[in-house]
Amino acid sequence: MIKKIRAQYPVFLNKNKQKLVFYPVKKNANTSAKLFFAKHLGVEDKLFFFEDEKPRYLHTNSDYEKYSGKYDLIKFFVGEYEFEKVDIEFKACIIRDPIERFVSAYKNRVLYHKDKMFYNHSVDQIIAKLENGLFENNHFNTQSHYLGNNLKYFDVVGNVSNIKNFQDYINDFFNKKIVFPRLQTGGGDNQIYLNSSQIKKISKIYYCDYQLIETSE
Repeated sequence: MIKKIRAQYPVFLNKNKQKLVFYPVKKNANTSAKLFFAKHLGVEDKLFFFEDEKPRYLHTNSDYEKYSGKYDLIKFFVGEYEFEKVDIEFKACIIRDPIERFVSAYKNRVLYHKDKMFYNHSVDQIIAKLENGLFENNHFNTQSHYLGNNLKYFDVVGNVSNIKNFQDYINDFFNKKIVFPRLQTGGGDNQIYLNSSQIKKISKIYYCDYQLIETSE
């Protein structure tokens, strides 16, 4: 069972009536997590997702008409909320290396989906905007925006580079054995090489995220 609370975080209820809240973070396996939780709820057949086969800027009304009667996985739960503490028994999230996340966001959202925000931007153009606090495309927002400044608040913290502990924890919560899927891979074949200056600037932009990640150690 899924419920929503004030900040619209998804809250899940298991057979023991225990509650678990998941804090979504864009470009931190967010779409994959949606399908993972949908499978635990047994509703995956009621959802559709085709963005890995066709980038969003090419979507047409006829594409969606093919899935009449089904619900868009992207809208299964929303991940656009600034961190807020909630009084829920179990709390879960997924983190990611900030540089890897930036590259993934650029390849998937800018090159592949051609998002309107940061449309056709170069890496340097995006960096310049982020340096000035212009997080117009929220896929580039800081992880601390979504997760706060202390990961010890969470009962389980997965990492995109090694999701097994998150997978096992959620499986134990629901008493099921489901493999964590991998979605939103569009653009992954593009090669992006950051120079030392770009890496330094990105690291500075996301310094708060490096501090956040350290709190889990």
